[in-house]
Amino acid sequence: MKRKFIKIAMFSMCLLSCAKDDVKFQKDNPMKNFTNENVAKEKFAIILSKAVSSNQSMRDFIQEEALKMMDNDYDVFYPFIKDEILDNNLSFRDNLLKVTDQEILNRIEGQLPLLTIYVPTLPSGFSPETWTPKDEIPVVVAEGNYKNNELAFFQNGEEKIKIKSNQIPGFPTLVVKSNERIAVKNKALLANSGTNKNVKANYQFISSEFENKGNGTRSIKVTSKKALNISKTASSTLLSGITWGPRLTSIGLTTDEMNASGLADVMVSKEAIGNDKGADNWQRDFVYYNLIPSNTKGKLKTNFEEFIHYISISESGFNLMTNTNSDPDDPILNPNWHNSSFWSDGYFELRFDVLSNSKNGQGERFTDIRSVKPQDLFDIQYKRLGPVYIIEKIIPKFAKVDIPLQTWDLENVSYGWKISVSETDQAGTSTISSTNSSKFATNFGIDAGFGIGKVKIGLKFGGSTEVSSSKTHTYTVQNVSDEFGDVLVQFGDNIYDKKEPVYANGLINIYYYFNTAYNSNISLLVAPKRIN
Repeated sequence: MKRKFIKIAMFSMCLLSCAKDDVKFQKDNPMKNFTNENVAKEKFAIILSKAVSSNQSMRDFIQEEALKMMDNDYDVFYPFIKDEILDNNLSFRDNLLKVTDQEILNRIEGQLPLLTIYVPTLPSGFSPETWTPKDEIPVVVAEGNYKNNELAFFQNGEEKIKIKSNQIPGFPTLVVKSNERIAVKNKALLANSGTNKNVKANYQFISSEFENKGNGTRSIKVTSKKALNISKTASSTLLSGITWGPRLTSIGLTTDEMNASGLADVMVSKEAIGNDKGADNWQRDFVYYNLIPSNTKGKLKTNFEEFIHYISISESGFNLMTNTNSDPDDPILNPNWHNSSFWSDGYFELRFDVLSNSKNGQGERFTDIRSVKPQDLFDIQYKRLGPVYIIEKIIPKFAKVDIPLQTWDLENVSYGWKISVSETDQAGTSTISSTNSSKFATNFGIDAGFGIGKVKIGLKFGGSTEVSSSKTHTYTVQNVSDEFGDVLVQFGDNIYDKKEPVYANGLINIYYYFNTAYNSNISLLVAPKRIN
């Protein structure tokens, strides 16, 4: 998610004109273009605020499109819907032209090829499902467009309220932003497409994870009418800090959760592999080769694969996502202010890059992107301060991502894998070089008793000497806004730790605890599971 602050000194006169004159350009230079994305987003926010204030058809249509989740988030992608006909027999774009002029809208469209209207889920209870467009007229805000740590919200073309960077709106809101899940294929073709119906051919989803191929909309939960009554300025009261729940470096799963994750087959007792005698043998030796102290020869079982099952993000990782400030000209934030603007950007787009070396060739690189709800990663408790909310407590959780990797064939694949996690940004691409140093096991040979193929002989590295290797992987990725760093997963890492009874609400549940690979920002449960 992008956290961009505008350069106030450069654009203050332009923004003043925007607020006072309903995005009118100076007459002496009618062809002047927007030179900053945030300026264009705010101008569009003002226009949209006028349109939705006076036009229920616009509000109904925005809700309907958001509920389709075309990119698996509650985004309304303007290039795809601008020519759709609403129930007032005008296109979405023509409805905007009732409150602005063609020249201004053309310039906005040219500056914002990924223009998106997002319907957020807020702690007040407002969401795409609960919004009642007939009764609730939302304000409109340009995502990330902070000035002096304040964000302006517009209603019917006028600034209605400003809130601090650590605050979350407690009233119906629409967000104008750039889409982070869709990319432009060809900017030159896009510039000439106009209102052509083939405009969709000029865009592509960054990942198939983001393409919603289903049909229809989600059900709408009708709520009672909520009057929008917002004071001109929100309370500036700040929390001195956010209370955090415990850091998670192991995950406890119930029997049902363990079965659903496919982890039941990799629970290895310490007694079975000799840990009780101080041998500290490898659990994956048992999972992949059926090796235990009394049985030290075994063939690879190809019906198991490694998966990234769960991810948890720590306090430092949360701060990376919510306090990004890439503009050196931005004012320095008060350290007691916690930027809560994740509410304006929807689901997290998490990218996983997995590097493993091989004896023959460079090795494998697995890349996957997952769309993860903030609510799946954090339990967040809020405190209301007048028309806004602030975060009071955050409890990290493990979110299930279920990313398949490969069978850990220790004869041919390195002993250690490097996993890098980041949050994606559609702005461009980068070439990344990453070096992965690892060891290879050499204790493999032929044993007639096991048929064709090599057999692992001995626990761990056996009596042979392991071989070291270091290889550099170079690849191109979408730019990222937040890098959570790397973790190293090794074949000899313990997967399963223990089981314990947990007493809660008068009941006893048995929890099975699995170890994770972690750094200061993230914890990952990486473990094999049976695939057939």
